[in-house]
Amino acid sequence: MTWLYFALISSVFITLREFTVKKTGKEMPVAFLSWGMNLVMFIIFLGVSLALGNWPEPDVVFFKSLALASVLDALAMILYLSAIKSGDLSTSIPMLCFIPVVQLFVTPILVHEQLTWTGVFGVCMVVSGSYLLNAKGLEDLLAPFRQIVHTPSSRMMLGVALLWGVSSSFHKIGVTRTSSLYWGMWELGCISLLLLPAVLGSRMSVSSFQEGIQRVALPSLFSAVAVLSYYMAIALGPVAYVSSVRRLGVLFSMMAGIVFLKERVRMAGLFGGITMIAGAVVISLFG
Repeated sequence: MTWLYFALISSVFITLREFTVKKTGKEMPVAFLSWGMNLVMFIIFLGVSLALGNWPEPDVVFFKSLALASVLDALAMILYLSAIKSGDLSTSIPMLCFIPVVQLFVTPILVHEQLTWTGVFGVCMVVSGSYLLNAKGLEDLLAPFRQIVHTPSSRMMLGVALLWGVSSSFHKIGVTRTSSLYWGMWELGCISLLLLPAVLGSRMSVSSFQEGIQRVALPSLFSAVAVLSYYMAIALGPVAYVSSVRRLGVLFSMMAGIVFLKERVRMAGLFGGITMIAGAVVISLFG
């Protein structure tokens, strides 16, 4: 059950990452924002890896998984940040709740994970609760789906869900063959290299470049903790279960809004939060 604690840590820091990205990345080009965050995370992972030493020996399967995961995640990161910057979070973020659904179909094929029926039921509860949490009201539950037709940010975020749903299986292969820290260092480095041509093509000035790196430092730090704890969680537990528990970050955001920002409690959000907690309990006890 250790994976559960790492998944909960990841969900908290995902919430912090999304908040800081929305706040600090408004005027920043998406390509630079994505590259800058991955570069800073790579430096963090590299520094910790050098300090700890004892690097594992990768094999051919590791590098094949690394190549596939890096390409999928680089594309997903650009779409993800584009959706956050340009769209309404209330209609785009709900699309991410379908990541565990994709994983239910993908992980049995790629990493041969066998899930229990009660665990699958718990995943479905968390997905349903996450969706309800973002609904504006019980009377308009299909609004995010309708936005897919009319809003590019919703379509982009649905694409992100599909890409991350698939790439997570390659993460599982990578961390189980080496270590969470080692895999993260390699993958973040590869993503940074893949995104570098887009940054160089933007022809940013040196001063803008330096300012941009400083501005992405905080969201990158939050993201590094979220990513590392996620890798540690999937090394210990089923990918779909970990991703479902990570969705609780949406619930944490709602609770923070109610407590600190005095936002109004919505019935759909309240029901969704209860459903998510119940689903997480089912996964942790019976999954």
